Amino acid sequence: MKNIIKYIFIYTISIIFIGCDNPMSNQTCDYCYLELEAPDLPIDENGVYHLDYNDGDLQTFTKLRAYVGYELEYLGWTTNVSFDGCTWDYCENVPVVNGASYSSDDGYAYQMMGVYEGNIGQTATIWVGYYDNYGTQWLDSIKVKIDE
Repeated sequence: MKNIIKYIFIYTISIIFIGCDNPMSNQTCDYCYLELEAPDLPIDENGVYHLDYNDGDLQTFTKLRAYVGYELEYLGWTTNVSFDGCTWDYCENVPVVNGASYSSDDGYAYQMMGVYEGNIGQTATIWVGYYDNYGTQWLDSIKVKIDE
């Protein structure tokens, strides 16, 4: 019982003098970045990328690239544009980008964007983000107009 009281006392004193703050919370990541681009697409004066739909193809693809500055970082991706994905009479909205990727040893994370004919005329906003080792959230986005 005496040991339990001693540990409670030490714990209480530690909380009072040290506090509950995370000692790493004041640190920042000086090697972290986030720059999203569609390197194979033309960009207009408003900063909107343009994806020409390939007539006659079932789906048109383009590569998206996000630079984070180091390897093995998990990135989450999302978009406001989707298509109906149907299998065996079950249909659901499927985003035109997959939801996750990892950065490679060159500091880049890659993702594919795949659109269908029904997406022509839509402008997709694509968001990407991650949390660094210090808890800072990094976000970036681009717009891609799907043209005929």
